Amino acid sequence: MPKVARFYRVGELVKVEDNPLPRLDPDEILLKIRAASVCHSDVHVVSGTIPVNGPVVLGHEIAGDIDQLGEKAENMKKGDRAIVHFVTPCGDCNFCLTGNTNVCRNINSLPMYGFSTDGGYAQYMKVNYKRLVKLPSELPYEFGSTLCCAGVTALHAVKAAGKIKLGDIIAVYGTGGVGMYILQIAKLCGATTIAVGRSEDKLQMAQQSFGADAAVNVTKEKLTDGIKRITGGKGVNAVFDFVVNTESIENSTKVLANTGRLILVGIGSEPVVVNPKRLTFKEASVVGSSVGSKEELQLLVDLASSGRLKGVANARHRLNEVNEVLTALKEGKVLGRAYFDPVLE
Repeated sequence: MPKVARFYRVGELVKVEDNPLPRLDPDEILLKIRAASVCHSDVHVVSGTIPVNGPVVLGHEIAGDIDQLGEKAENMKKGDRAIVHFVTPCGDCNFCLTGNTNVCRNINSLPMYGFSTDGGYAQYMKVNYKRLVKLPSELPYEFGSTLCCAGVTALHAVKAAGKIKLGDIIAVYGTGGVGMYILQIAKLCGATTIAVGRSEDKLQMAQQSFGADAAVNVTKEKLTDGIKRITGGKGVNAVFDFVVNTESIENSTKVLANTGRLILVGIGSEPVVVNPKRLTFKEASVVGSSVGSKEELQLLVDLASSGRLKGVANARHRLNEVNEVLTALKEGKVLGRAYFDPVLE
């Protein structure tokens, strides 16, 4: 019988257990999962930072092969490779109608794969065919899976929230999988990129593999000193913050240039303190950024297919290692992006 990794409640281990093949509605397909990459949001679910009502199969970065199709599923056929846009906008509210489907008014009452509806930490899952984007044969499954959240979140943060343009200088505070994509996408926009973090291994990866022009290790020098050294005192036009605590906010607002932008991409677990004077006198702004649209996901696939984007998945795991992988991610021990291969014995 097919296996899944199911979350039940905070304080308990995720359970790997048998699960019968799901029965399809007419507009659904059955996806045979080939890769499900591991996002920090899954750590937030297990810890309770993101409230989720279990039981539910985790996993929202999903790639696989279409195995069965409901009678109303269109533009797909058995054997097609696909990735999943894990949120389901209603298409009718004022936000959807103005192109802001990622913040659809009804998004929390519609299927969100891996959160409110069973996701991809499984050998098989069912998904509405409208949430699929075809994955070209030249892209590995694990690369495609990371685009579903890490990639699309990065693209939306850079283009829609950050409005990064040619000549900007940007800093990425936190060098996990999403941060590595932000470095690449900002570089494609013509920005100078700076990686900020505490892990020398992650900072080296950011520079050697993902195009960071410079790096600041905040365990070795103050962020203000490092940014001053790199920019010649100009500061940065934007900071993308994945840490989102009082320390990171304080540091980020100090290094922003006038009219700079602090983009909150991470999900902080506690309220933070912000110095309003620093924002007011600089005319700086703070903005949140949440996931991205299906259209942005398609653009990412096109960028990856043309060779302009490098994948961040680099650590393959069995599904029964789910709790160990989530713990490693929580402790900051994952370089790049871990992923599950559900058929791996």
